[in-house]
Amino acid sequence: MALLSELPLETGSIDVNGSIGYVPQEPWLFHGTVRQNILFGKDYDASWYEEVVEACALTLDFNELEHGDFTRVGDRGETLSGGQKARINLAR
Repeated sequence: MALLSELPLETGSIDVNGSIGYVPQEPWLFHGTVRQNILFGKDYDASWYEEVVEACALTLDFNELEHGDFTRVGDRGETLSGGQKARINLAR
């Protein structure tokens, strides 16, 4: 939590060279499409997106979903398994 600046340091210091990627252990999705959940507000770049989808083993999941990555999730959307949610979170 201190690395994310969520908790203040009582002593010492933390130096970060570069950036930090954070993937919570409890996966969460917001109401929208799978693609929107992965892009999280970033512009769509087809080559980058396909690379991420492949790296996170989402291709089979997209094939199983009726509307692929345009499937709506979250409130009143498609119900996904815990593994699918985790892979989408990792892709984000």
